[in-house]
Amino acid sequence: AGERRAEWAVREYEYWQEATQSWGPQQPPACFARSQPATPQTTWKDSTPRTEVNCTASHCTYEKLWYNNGRFYLLVDGPTPVDAWKMTRNQDLNVLHVNSASEFANSVDAKVVTGDTLIFDFIYFLHPTAIGHWCEMMFPLYSILREQPSFAKPPAQFVLLHLKRAHLMEWVRAVIAVTLGVAPHASLPPVIMQQEQPEIMLQTVSPLEGFGPEEWVVFERALVVRDLFTGGTRTFHSTPDAQAFRAALYQQYDLAPPLPAPVPRTILYQRKRANRRILNENMFLDLLREFGKVRVAEFNESTSFQEQLAAVSGAGVYVSVHTSNLANAPFLRPGAAVVELIQRNWVWHNLDKSFQVQTEKMGDIHHYAWRARHRNQTAYIAPRDGERFGDWTKEQCSTEDCVEAHTNVDVVVNLDEFRALLADRLPHVFTAASVAHAALPWPPP
Repeated sequence: AGERRAEWAVREYEYWQEATQSWGPQQPPACFARSQPATPQTTWKDSTPRTEVNCTASHCTYEKLWYNNGRFYLLVDGPTPVDAWKMTRNQDLNVLHVNSASEFANSVDAKVVTGDTLIFDFIYFLHPTAIGHWCEMMFPLYSILREQPSFAKPPAQFVLLHLKRAHLMEWVRAVIAVTLGVAPHASLPPVIMQQEQPEIMLQTVSPLEGFGPEEWVVFERALVVRDLFTGGTRTFHSTPDAQAFRAALYQQYDLAPPLPAPVPRTILYQRKRANRRILNENMFLDLLREFGKVRVAEFNESTSFQEQLAAVSGAGVYVSVHTSNLANAPFLRPGAAVVELIQRNWVWHNLDKSFQVQTEKMGDIHHYAWRARHRNQTAYIAPRDGERFGDWTKEQCSTEDCVEAHTNVDVVVNLDEFRALLADRLPHVFTAASVAHAALPWPPP
């Protein structure tokens, strides 16, 4: 609890001041949305400030989306009732039904945010540094923007809900840049966030930066990607999109595109320190050395993304427990393989396949998994979690408490099973077999 409070403490920032070429505490204009006051003379599309919505299976586009003090609204008039719905997992979309939308707009203090706006809800805000959750919505969004040529790339502004600027690590900024179509070495569009608060739940309902709590905001046009809980998917819409994203990401760092197969007999083992550690790691590393040269990496928030890209691009096999840093797996070179170790009872909302569906869409990356199935392969770091959930079956472990408990475990690997998996599949990987030819069914829970 103490760590979580520290994570959400109000921070002081310094911003680059272009005019003086120096750092200072004042937010520059680039941090704010481009807006203008709404007046009776404002020209609204279709001659009305009423909200118009167009939703597809992957996203919704809103014209004249209203906002006030932490809440989004559909402005509706006329006799036909409109039901509210969830804009995202964490963000309700409220209905403001009035007699006349024009009269309402003229009666309030409002500003119109011009241009195209992307509104993004980081749906797992309780885990703000878990980079894997960014991919679950950024990858589909990349495809959506490629399919929507009329929507500006990059957009005029990017609204990021529920997080703080401290959570925008370099890895996150790079992935946002590629997703939004920002050219290499160019700046991101203005990133509009909520005013910082000292507690998580206060942060989620805080007003947007640059706007007062009494002020109404109208987004001229906004796009919101569907998340997993509102009908969305976890990955790109197509293999060409996936491969184009990988190439663009390398270009952001002036790196050559990753080389195609055959891949080197280099095994990158990603180690974890806080949880999901492999308790028989020394023997596990000896096992890996039977199959190739082993390099051990410990990526964290301070590891530069360029360093992470260099590590994964030089690997033929990427071995890791199920962890957020497997978000790097889609950036492996063509023909490389991921071998993932999944903790016991990890099946809620198909979390065990969250990275596999992304590498599968790449079309040129193998992905295999070993799964802990037995109680003696799981060590609960908090003894109370073991007492509560240690004997639960995978079917019973469908509550958020049980899922959270299984993020905080360590793993004992069955070395014989894991050796058999590598011996069976790595010869295909090292001889440049196709992904389809070398595939295995995903291990059942």
